[in-house]
Formats: sequence, structure tokens, C-alpha cells
Amino acid sequence: MIVDEPVLAARGALVPLAHFEGMQEAQEHALVVLAMNLDCMITVDESGYHIHGEQAFASAIHEEFRLYDEEQKMKPEPAAIPLFRSGGELALVWIGVLLYCFARQLQNPGLVEGFLNSAEGVVGRGELYRPLTALFLHADLEHLLGNAVFGLIFGIFAAHCFGPFRAWVLILLSGFLGNLLNAWLHFPDEFRSLGASTAVFGALGLLMGSGLDAAWRSRSYRKGIRAFAPLMAGLMIFTMNGIGQPGTDTLAHLTGMMFGLLLGFPAANLLARKA
Repeated sequence: MIVDEPVLAARGALVPLAHFEGMQEAQEHALVVLAMNLDCMITVDESGYHIHGEQAFASAIHEEFRLYDEEQKMKPEPAAIPLFRSGGELALVWIGVLLYCFARQLQNPGLVEGFLNSAEGVVGRGELYRPLTALFLHADLEHLLGNAVFGLIFGIFAAHCFGPFRAWVLILLSGFLGNLLNAWLHFPDEFRSLGASTAVFGALGLLMGSGLDAAWRSRSYRKGIRAFAPLMAGLMIFTMNGIGQPGTDTLAHLTGMMFGLLLGFPAANLLARKA
């Protein structure tokens, strides 16, 4: 409670213990006194704000003020999260490349067999280009449009966190590594896959990595929980579009997201240190 000096004189039970220039600072220290289960009062005059308390507990109150001030100084500064431009032009280039590759597929169906992800091709014959080229091949137009739309959305979000060029390099690298691990895990079984969804989930992993880095630097449990929002969004979106159904490479989604997270956390941390 804030009162004027005449009112305080009328009460006469409390004595001035501390002076503050700002009201917020005075109120915060008053809460410290109240947390000690003691009475207190804030008065205001020309010089600022004064906290009044019981004389018998003055030493204990001053000690609590000292501990509170030290604790406030030890609190880490809010983590700075660099924000870059969306890089929409790179996202559109990526979609253009997907459309071009799909048009070439229609003209020459043999391209699919030569460039899709294959356990035998990657592990058995060492054709390490396949995990990358498979990201630009799609089974049909619906498959292509779904990945293009979601990739555009999450790619722009990732660009805001890492910068457009870095984001798309990390997205494609996550997709490549995810496909590579996926092929290795399936070998020697016959396994073939194609589609950009591994990279799309890589973008989701990058967003999770960025969020977890901000939570780590802020030492914030709540921010850590919020970092998994992209995962929830990805699960919701791909549930609506057939995740877990025949023809859906769920393991590729998981490996892409895993590498996105593994790449995104240190990349976000490095960018924040440079900011």
C-alpha cells in the first residue's frame, strides 16, 4: 500500500527502512517484506518512495533486501534471438526446382529409379548422391504440392532463425543425412523412397534446435517446452496427410527431424554468440 506521510504519522507503528527512486523497485522490495510475513507500507514524497516496517525486524529486513538484490544481479539477461529476413526468394527457388524435377520425371520416368533413395544403391553400391537427389523427386503431384507448401512455411520460419542461405543449406543437409541414415538402417532389406518430406521435417528439427538453444541460454523451462511447438505442428500436419499409413516413410521423417535438431542447436548457439 502507498500512502502519504501524514497518514503514516497518524499510524505511528512503522518506521522508514529503505528509500527507492522508482515505484516498481519499491513495490518489489515491499513484497520481500510481505513474504517475511511482516507488515510494511510504502510512502511517497518529493525524494521518492520509502518502505516502512517494524523497527524490531529492521536488521532482518535489510538482510533480506541484500539477498534479494544479489539474486536479481545474478539473473541471466534474456537470451537474444537473432531474427533474419525470410528469404522468400530462396524458398520460391526451391519450389521451382521441385516443379522442374517433377516435370522431368514425367518426361523421363527412368530418372526416378536412377536417383531415388535406395538401401542397396546407397549402402551396397556406395551411390551417396541418392539421399540428396531423392529430396527432389515425388510420387505424384499431390505428394509434391504437400511437401512444397509445408516446406515453404517451415523454410521461411527457419530462415528467420538462421538466415536464408544458412537455413536452406541446413534444411537440405538435414534431409540428406536423414535419408542416408534411413537407407543404412534398412539395409540389406529392399528399400526405396523419395520426396522432400525428410527435409521438411529437418526444418522442423532446426526450429526445435533454435528454441532449445534460446531456452538453454535463458535457463527457462517454459521456453524449453515451447521449443517443441514445431514438433506438435509437424505431427498434426502429417497426421492430416497420412503419416503412418502405407507409402509414408515415417522413419525418414524422424531421421530428418533428428538431424535438424542436432544441426540446429549448435548453429543457433553459434549465431547467438556472434550477435
